[in-house]
Amino acid sequence: MASADWLRTFVAIYRGGSVTDGAALRGLSQPAASQQLRSLERSMGTPLFVRTPQGVEPTRHGRDLYVTVVGPLDRLEPVLAGLDGGALRTGAQALRFGSSPEYCSYAVVPRTAPGAEPVTVRFGADAELLDLLRRGELDVAVTTTDPGRRGLAGRPLGVTRFVLVASPAHRPTVTGTLDALGADLAGTPWVAYSAELPRTRRFWQASLGRAFAGDLRLVAPDLRSVAGAVARGIGTSLLPAYACSEGLASGALAEVFPVSRVVPSEPWFASTREADLVRPQVARFVESLAAPGDG
Repeated sequence: MASADWLRTFVAIYRGGSVTDGAALRGLSQPAASQQLRSLERSMGTPLFVRTPQGVEPTRHGRDLYVTVVGPLDRLEPVLAGLDGGALRTGAQALRFGSSPEYCSYAVVPRTAPGAEPVTVRFGADAELLDLLRRGELDVAVTTTDPGRRGLAGRPLGVTRFVLVASPAHRPTVTGTLDALGADLAGTPWVAYSAELPRTRRFWQASLGRAFAGDLRLVAPDLRSVAGAVARGIGTSLLPAYACSEGLASGALAEVFPVSRVVPSEPWFASTREADLVRPQVARFVESLAAPGDG
């Protein structure tokens, strides 16, 4: 009779793409994971994976088994965790989603309808989110980098352009040409997401032909705070369009100069484990992210 631990190890190997990675996900030694997999295959009377130089590939029986057991196992884990903490968790299993807080606020929350399937959100940087996804702690992660890792699949969601914005009352005067824009912006109060100013410095150097010469007045690692500070007249900023679209529409923000043709757009990818592409809940959520929206 197959045990639940054998099935958990099978799911980890399926998601990890190799016995070694599956063992790491389960906190087991590689020999222990191999033994559990062999026991499960003997119990079922059929191979579940084909060994390859790169790891393992599921057989048809392996794919069928994964689709059958992954949902119940994923729903069981939080129940067990709750019992360990003295509480019984009930209700539908929430999809586990990761992104930046800004992407969630501007792109996920507006697409979430009343009565939608439950979702729990975790915020982090791209590398952290992709690692959580690989380890099975997230179901979907939206990042600005293609996952590029074995066992993960990235679906392009589109790109976002960037807008140079200020408050209408404190909009710097520009002469109307990109060549002169650097001189026009020199000494202008500036608001930024990061003190390192990676995108801003590239914009000034590559597009304006000079080193950053703004007067940095506020740094806040949250695009919502940056947009709010710009609207209050604290400074000018280079922002993703999704972070300033509402402010531009309401008149709280004004575009200083059209720079989208010279500032590279930023891609978005919805990343999942390749193994989970067959899960309807995951597929529906990714489709909702891919629906047309503001870029």
